[in-house]
Amino acid sequence: MISKWMTKKSFLVLISFVLTMALFVYASESSPSRQSSAVSIQTTSNTIGNVPVYVDMDSQLYTVTGLPEAVTLRVEGSSSSLLTVVGNGSYRVKTPNLNELGAGKHMITLQVTGLPSGVKGTVSPETVEIIIEKKATIELPVSVNINRANLPGAYKNGQALVSPARVTISGSESLINQVEKVIANVTVPENTKADYTSSVAVQALDATGKPLALKVEPEQVQVRVPITTNSKKVPIILTTTGSAGTQYSYQLKSDTKEVTILGAQEVLGRLTAIPVVVDVSQVTKTTTQVVKITLPTGVDSINPENISVEVVVTSTTPETTETTQTTETTETTQTTRQ
Repeated sequence: MISKWMTKKSFLVLISFVLTMALFVYASESSPSRQSSAVSIQTTSNTIGNVPVYVDMDSQLYTVTGLPEAVTLRVEGSSSSLLTVVGNGSYRVKTPNLNELGAGKHMITLQVTGLPSGVKGTVSPETVEIIIEKKATIELPVSVNINRANLPGAYKNGQALVSPARVTISGSESLINQVEKVIANVTVPENTKADYTSSVAVQALDATGKPLALKVEPEQVQVRVPITTNSKKVPIILTTTGSAGTQYSYQLKSDTKEVTILGAQEVLGRLTAIPVVVDVSQVTKTTTQVVKITLPTGVDSINPENISVEVVVTSTTPETTETTQTTETTETTQTTRQ
């Protein structure tokens, strides 16, 4: 009885062993493909563009050139990890400590920090050549360049007023040594007839007028451009046109002796007097007229535009001459009779 039981038990153990081995072999053969499938599903990558480069350097002591403004970052990892990376932006692309390198030309490798465990980051470009220079600072006055092309001919600009009058310029020693002047360019708007004020950007220029890549503080200054008129006082010359008859003679009088004219400077420079023409073709007795002054070519305006002119008329008629002659004849006859 016991022998039969043992025999049956041994058979069951054998069967169990065979089944176990079969399952093990099956699992071993199918596991790599399943694992590979799982990895291929979970691992992914993403490219992040325009990532700024953080400069690890004391900006009070040094300046650096050659660094790209932005780089491309490729990250690899699980989908959930990449979602976290892109979502919270905890990553950073940075330089090594440039203070330790000191002034000179260097080849550096950009580093990625802030990525979670299991995420790999690759920067493009990864290595860059840079130049580190000692920082220099100077203070210079601001010159104003005024574009007056839009000013009407009768107007001109005065000397511009700048606030602040001086600015601080900082940057690499090599560029600071090239600074020739500091300029604020102002363009006066069209038809400006009063003082013009504007906030204007400041540029540091070299001897050829080329802007230099330097920091200017403040970046903008307040510029006030005084606007005045091109004016000139000139005398008037009264003249007549037309006549009511040959028996009339005319004399013109006016309390206005001179007028103020406005226009381009070159036009005003040529004018020494303004003619005022009075039409007397219908005037037979002394009268006062309001005469509009005609603007000479190139003159924008005149003040006053109208003046009062007194026209004094002197008349010598034939009838008056005949009466005088008759009177003289009568007087002569009377004298003869006496």
